[in-house]
Amino acid sequence: MSLPVVKRARHAKSLIDRDYDRLNLVDRYARGAHRAPWMPAKANSEFKDLVKRSIVNVSSLAVEAPLNALRVQGFRKPGSGENANEWAFWQKARLDERQNAVHRAALTSGAAYVVVTPDPRKGRREPAIRAYDSISTVAVYADPAWDEFPVYALHVPEQQPDEDRTVGFLWDDVAKYTVDLDAEPDSAVLTVEPHGMGVCPVVRFSPAVDLRGRTRGLVEPLITSQDRLNQQTLSLLLNEHWGAHAIRFATGLAPSERLDPETGDPVRDPETGEPVYDVPSLDPSTLLMAPNSDARFGQLPAMPTGDLLASRRQTVEEIMGLADVPPHYLAGSNLVNLSADALAAAETSFKRFLSTLQDSLGESWESVFRLCAVAAGRGGTEQDESQVEWAEKATRSLAQAADAMVKLMQQGVPLSVALRKVPGFSQADIDEAVKAAEEAARKAEQAEAEALKQQKEAANRGVDSENRRDPAGSGRVPARAGSAGR
Repeated sequence: MSLPVVKRARHAKSLIDRDYDRLNLVDRYARGAHRAPWMPAKANSEFKDLVKRSIVNVSSLAVEAPLNALRVQGFRKPGSGENANEWAFWQKARLDERQNAVHRAALTSGAAYVVVTPDPRKGRREPAIRAYDSISTVAVYADPAWDEFPVYALHVPEQQPDEDRTVGFLWDDVAKYTVDLDAEPDSAVLTVEPHGMGVCPVVRFSPAVDLRGRTRGLVEPLITSQDRLNQQTLSLLLNEHWGAHAIRFATGLAPSERLDPETGDPVRDPETGEPVYDVPSLDPSTLLMAPNSDARFGQLPAMPTGDLLASRRQTVEEIMGLADVPPHYLAGSNLVNLSADALAAAETSFKRFLSTLQDSLGESWESVFRLCAVAAGRGGTEQDESQVEWAEKATRSLAQAADAMVKLMQQGVPLSVALRKVPGFSQADIDEAVKAAEEAARKAEQAEAEALKQQKEAANRGVDSENRRDPAGSGRVPARAGSAGR
């Protein structure tokens, strides 16, 4: 058993090492730690300071823009107004907050991994959910494009408990293994913890997977354009720092000798014996005059920045296009004074891209929920009808959303479904609103039933009164009976 496990672990470790430099560079660019723009080898401290200021992290917007619109708010079957039982495990794992970390890692580097195993601390009746990034984790599939779960996966923590060895954790369809990657194969497996899941309990999250199983993040395609933007920003800073001001010059001036204030004699350099001359001050308050007719005064114009700004703006637009981010998401866009409809049209491509991300990441979360059911002993990993519900993040005002909700309800759409289209409404808000609506409907039915009951009672009292006056029900005394009585 130990030899195949160690062989798998070392193969997976080689895959992590192969991609480490590339993925680490991608992570650095997402965090703004870019490669410095080109500068001369003998650059002074002033120049180096401008280089540090030239880093403008626009590539991170490719992750942050869709991340703000990716929020799972439910897991339910179609037509059901309540979340499935597995949603309780989501809440206990605090995934309302931690889902952002999983999404950010997947969008940045192209993959993230979530591991679900029975929690031994809770009697193996609840799942333990952990998430890892692709810099230190890899999953190996039989068919990486189509298989839901891998054959095995390895995670190597960056912070090792012992400096003298590298310890990793490997999962397969049988157990979780703690492996010493530097030890001999016979003693490399340190611990074995069977999980009983029936599959390798690792789920891959990726924004895009091709038919060869290759994943692609959102930052890596932007690195070249980001470097060009940083270089253009440095050129602009250099222009502004040293060439943005006009330079005045004067030629043919006779320098004035420095005089000793006590004797009035010219001051001479003690080493060379040459006279010491005063350098004229060329600030805005200085007036220069020269008796020499050959003297010339002039001014060098400031260097223009228009071409540099235009080139920089073009690169920013190129990055926005490659990232499928609407141009108005970045301050300084040419899109100004747009209506709500125009803004919605500008976001059309972004919304389609966001829908693709939700399809991909939603399938991964559904796999996580199925693993939670297995870990809790409630079911298997086979596909079912339950689906992830994404929060509505459309660019609409509350008035527009409310108007659309009313029109949907007029067409017979249930309140619980219509409220999901309102931005900012959580599932708890929807459940509370549905409960209040049902309570109001119940009270209205009771009031209507009480009113009908009172109407019937009033009608019955009127009939009884008439019958007491006339047993025959006519309300009048017959004429023949009246004459006989007289």
